[in-house]
Amino acid sequence: METRLQQLFQTLRWCGAAMIVAAAGTFLVQSWDQVGDVPRYLTLLGMTALLPALAYVCGIRMQEGRSARVLMLTLLALIPIHGGVLGGFVLSQFGPGTSSLGPVAQWVAPSRLAAVLLVAGAGLALIPLIWAAFRVLSRPHARLLTAASVASHALLLVPDRSSLAATLTVAPILGFTAYCAERIKPQTLESRLAVASLVAPATVIAARQLLFYDVSTAFWGAILGTGALALFTLGKKSGDATIERFALVPTLLSVAAFVDATGAWPTLSDSSIWLAYGLLSSIPLLAFAWMSSRSKGFFVRVAVALNAITAMTTLLIDPRPWAALQAIALGLGISSYGFVKGERVTLYSGIALSGFGFIIEVVHAIEVFQPSGWLALAGFGSALVGLTAWLERRARSVRQAAPAAKVSHPPAASLSQ
Repeated sequence: METRLQQLFQTLRWCGAAMIVAAAGTFLVQSWDQVGDVPRYLTLLGMTALLPALAYVCGIRMQEGRSARVLMLTLLALIPIHGGVLGGFVLSQFGPGTSSLGPVAQWVAPSRLAAVLLVAGAGLALIPLIWAAFRVLSRPHARLLTAASVASHALLLVPDRSSLAATLTVAPILGFTAYCAERIKPQTLESRLAVASLVAPATVIAARQLLFYDVSTAFWGAILGTGALALFTLGKKSGDATIERFALVPTLLSVAAFVDATGAWPTLSDSSIWLAYGLLSSIPLLAFAWMSSRSKGFFVRVAVALNAITAMTTLLIDPRPWAALQAIALGLGISSYGFVKGERVTLYSGIALSGFGFIIEVVHAIEVFQPSGWLALAGFGSALVGLTAWLERRARSVRQAAPAAKVSHPPAASLSQ
């Protein structure tokens, strides 16, 4: 019975917090015709200032720390709303204008001085409250979290609403969050939510850009790429291989977004773009493999499999000599690995891939009356022979060094009888 009561109380607390955040969120989308923008914002500021007072009553007077912590988390959830409104005031006086926006998205300051005073006054009122909230939720790291939160919310004030500006403001916010998560390594629920609150300004910028302004694929590519790096770093520092490997998904989406945003691709065929996507995706994947001992094999296998798929599908749909050479190289590498490890499936898969690519390349060299086909085969074969000679030399030197290393260690002294 006691456990059910505690669960009920916790549910009621979070319901109340959600109502407070929803009430504050309506300031971003509602239009109060009878009230000016500045009085509307002052009302929001006053409502926010009541939360720490209520938290004090719950935590000190009533000795109920859980309700106090929920209220301080609610306070942190309201700060991005303040940043969005203050950003509207700054845009109205220092930006290109807001006439193209709907009434619900306009926050107009009477003058430039009024916009500056609103930002300064709100900063003086909110920064101590932010610090107090982090003191309650993560006391040892309150200064770091406060500095990161203030810096992140300050980027909401940038009056430039272009897609490039949004990209350059979202990426640092995600970077701040990843750094704090790596530095703090939050263990409790409150500390995790405190770190997660740092992402809120990026969410506001992304939503604002999506709803009212232009959004480019490079913008989403930057967000996804930063998120992938944050996931990888968090998984590496926490020792969780699942989080580390989940960075694969935003990485592939980020590369796809950047490939789509590049203006030079219209001059290439779809098959060439598909091949380039596989090669470009392998760069961050191999970088992750190089930085992680736990997930090295996973990222290498994904990079190889992805490029094998791009080469194979290109050869089936629109045969290209470069795809054939890529299939040959990957097939030889896969079959070599399978032969050394004794894995028959891997061995035969590599042989099939390289054989198919070899046939396509030979057919191309016969059908196309140009030296590119046979020159590519001859050059690739020569490079393969040279690479084999180098690998054989390396293997021989390693074998010769192994006995010398064993002899260099003196035998262990026998125990005295």
